[in-house]
Amino acid sequence: MKDIRAVPTAVVAGACVAQLIDNITYTISFACLPHLFEDMKLASESKIGLVAAMFGVGGVLTSSLSGFISDRLKSRKLPLVVGSVGYAVCGCVLFFSHKLWHLMLYRLLNGMASGLVYPISTAAVGDVYPHKLLGLQMAMLNMFNNAGYMIGPIVGGVVYDHAGVRGVSTVIMVIGSLLSLILGFGIKEPLLIHDNLMEQVEVASELSSEKEKTITEEIEIVESKDIPLWKLVLKWRVLLASIITLSLGTLNSSLDNMLGIHVKDTFKVTSSKAGLLYVLNGGVSILLSMPTGSAVDWIIGRHGEIARGYIQIIGLLLTSGAVFTIGMSDSFATILGVEAWLAASNLLVNIPVMSSFGDFVNSLRLNSMAQCYGIFNSFWSLSSTFAPPIATWLYTRIGFRSTVCGLLSGLCILCACLILGETIWQIRKRI
Repeated sequence: MKDIRAVPTAVVAGACVAQLIDNITYTISFACLPHLFEDMKLASESKIGLVAAMFGVGGVLTSSLSGFISDRLKSRKLPLVVGSVGYAVCGCVLFFSHKLWHLMLYRLLNGMASGLVYPISTAAVGDVYPHKLLGLQMAMLNMFNNAGYMIGPIVGGVVYDHAGVRGVSTVIMVIGSLLSLILGFGIKEPLLIHDNLMEQVEVASELSSEKEKTITEEIEIVESKDIPLWKLVLKWRVLLASIITLSLGTLNSSLDNMLGIHVKDTFKVTSSKAGLLYVLNGGVSILLSMPTGSAVDWIIGRHGEIARGYIQIIGLLLTSGAVFTIGMSDSFATILGVEAWLAASNLLVNIPVMSSFGDFVNSLRLNSMAQCYGIFNSFWSLSSTFAPPIATWLYTRIGFRSTVCGLLSGLCILCACLILGETIWQIRKRI
C-alpha cells in the first residue's frame, strides 16, 4: 500500500500547517505589543518599531542561507524541523521577558525560525508539482498564511487580556512543538517525492518519439546546472519579483505596526478589538485566495507570462487606493471596511509574485527551488527590518495620514509604473 506521507498532497498539507503556525507566531503580538509596552513601562511607542524590526533581521539572516543549505544538502525536512523548534525557543524567551532587549531577542529568534520554515515549506510545494503553474498551490499556502494572520492577533489580544505575556508565550511554545512533530513524522522528504515524479516523466519520455527524447535530453542538461545565488538574484524575472516583494512587504509591515498604535491612540480601542483589523483582512484573503490562484494560472496559461504583469498592475493600483482610503478614514468602522478591499487587492499582487519564483525554476528545470524562495523571503524579511522603525518614527513625526496617504500609497503607484515599463519593453521586444 502506498505511503500516504509520500504523496504530493501530504507535503502541501504539511506546508499549509507550517505557514499557518508561522504566521500565528508572527502576528500574535501585533494587537498586544502596544499594551505590553505600557504595562512593562519599557519605552516610548517609537521603540515598538525597533522590536518589530528584529523579526526582519532574523528572517534575513536565515532565509537565503536556509535555501542554499537545503538545496545543497538535498533536504527540506531538516530545516523545517529546526525552524519549528525555533518557535518554541522564542516562546520560551518571551515567557521570561521583562526588558526591552528581551523582546528584541524574542522577535529576532522568531524571525530566524520563520526564515527557515516559510521559504522551505514553500519550496517543498514547488518541488512536488514540477510540471504545473504554481498559482493555485501558492494560493492554498496563502489561504493558510492569512488564516494565521487572522487568528494570531485575536488569540494574542484575548490571551494577553486574560493571562498576560506568559499566556501568549505558552501558546507559541505549544504550537511550535506540535509543528516539529507534524513535519518530522507526518511527511516524507519532498525532494525524494520530486525525484520519483521526475523518474516517471523520464520513463514516459522513453516511449515517445526520437524528437521528444532529444528535447528531454536538452532539458536534463539545463537541469544539471546549478546557478550561483548571485546570478539567480540577477535573473530579471527573479529580480523584478524581488523588488515587488520588498515593496509589498514594506507596505504591509508598516501598516501592521502603525494601525495598532493608530487605532489605540485615535479611537481608544482595546487590544482584542484591534485584532478585528487582522481578522477581517485574513478572512477576506481566505475566501478569495483559491479563486484568485485558479484565475491567475488560467490567465497566464492562456495569455502567456506577460499577463502576470497586467494582473500585478491592477492589484497595485487597487492596493494604492485602499491604502489612501485607510489614511483618510476618520472612524474605526471605516478602516475595518477598507481592510476587506486591501486584502482582496493584495492577493492580485502577492499570488502572481509568489508563484513567479517557482514557475521560473520549474520552467528551466533548475535545482534552485529553495534558494529562489529563500530570496523571496529575504526581501520580505528585509522590508520587515527597516519598514517598522521608519514607519513608527514617521508616525510620531508627521502623523498617520501623511505617512499612509503620501508614502505608502505612492510606493504602490511606483511599482505599478515599474511593471508597466517592463511589460511595454517585452511587447516591443516581440515586435
